[in-house]
Amino acid sequence: MSVRRTDNGVVATLTNLHKGTGMPVAWILLVDTLAGSLILPSLSGLALWLLTRRRRTVGFVIFGTALVVTAGLAIAHL
Repeated sequence: MSVRRTDNGVVATLTNLHKGTGMPVAWILLVDTLAGSLILPSLSGLALWLLTRRRRTVGFVIFGTALVVTAGLAIAHL
């Protein structure tokens, strides 16, 4: 039997944490539940912001900017 050791960078470590590599099922379910519970406040906050007449333009600009930056980072990572 042998042990293989690898040095991961920051991105690999974050990827392993995101995938739940080496974690028990209870931990993965807890993290997934917490992530899922953030969806409702995010969507309701976005809806409230976009439905407020005075701030609608600001909301669209921020949302569009975040969408473009996220897409750019995703494409650059490929």
